[in-house]
Amino acid sequence: MGTIVTRYRIEDEVGRVLTNEYFFSYEVDDALQFRCEDEALEEAAAFPGTTVERFERYSTFPDFFASGRGSTERNAA
Repeated sequence: MGTIVTRYRIEDEVGRVLTNEYFFSYEVDDALQFRCEDEALEEAAAFPGTTVERFERYSTFPDFFASGRGSTERNAA
């Protein structure tokens, strides 16, 4: 049984997403995902001209909210 989860990602002005390797790519599946909007905003501050975008995706795992840093995850699907 799965559920829909809300995530946040960082996009630049041309629609590329920030990846785990900290470069921008058009491959949305490689996007660095944040569970917390505040963490995404904090990370986006290091990249002028970027925005934090909210999206939802399907997850087959329960959404246990990790506290503090380390709550970012990479989309495996």
